[in-house]
Amino acid sequence: MINRVVLVGRLTRDPELRNTNSGNAVCSFTVAVDNRTKNPDGSKSTSFIPCVVFQQQADNVGKFTRKGSLVGIEGRLNQRNYQKQDGTKASVLEVICDNVS
Repeated sequence: MINRVVLVGRLTRDPELRNTNSGNAVCSFTVAVDNRTKNPDGSKSTSFIPCVVFQQQADNVGKFTRKGSLVGIEGRLNQRNYQKQDGTKASVLEVICDNVS
């Protein structure tokens, strides 16, 4: 099985850098990527892809990128399920980044 993602896009907001209880850095951000297809009115369509990066790469993304930064991402898709505070189940599809340039 192959699970590989390569994206080039711009950050929609400043990345969120935090540390886990064990001290590992985790950085979350969203990348806006233009689609090849257009909307029915002829305007371009955009996908907003949530991404997560860990450890040293997370520190670098948090320090050196800001909203609007152009980034290249290599990673894999990950789907996780969790329970919200109100008791309903939710699912998130995100890119776990191996490399962010």
